[in-house]
Amino acid sequence: MSAGAPPVVTEIARPWWDALARGEVAVQSCSSCAGWVFYPRPFCPSCGGRDLAWRTVDPAATLYTWTVAEAPVSPHFAHLHRPVLAVAELGIGVRVPTTLVHADPDDVRIGMALTPVFDAGTYPGFTLLRYRPA
Repeated sequence: MSAGAPPVVTEIARPWWDALARGEVAVQSCSSCAGWVFYPRPFCPSCGGRDLAWRTVDPAATLYTWTVAEAPVSPHFAHLHRPVLAVAELGIGVRVPTTLVHADPDDVRIGMALTPVFDAGTYPGFTLLRYRPA
């Protein structure tokens, strides 16, 4: 069964993907206002600064929000049965889209602690950031 379409890696986002391949999470930080920037982009959305640096951060997170996809969100994911789609909030306040694994939807709660799962098996050459309940 196909895993669907692989991620598209842009030059701006390449450090994100490279960090995941090392089992780390890296997020852009603005030197002008010290704000965190996610999703990867060429400027700070808070101050417009263009001096952004990638910094490795603690990948532990809490669950910000979630849902169960009762119907496929795209034909690429039609083979998945009821994935738990989520937004995880890192300790620095950045929120990242993810999929919860090893999680029974009946036990999932907003605010629960999450542990990162670096999934290198779904797409050859890519590591995805997923989470599981801590």
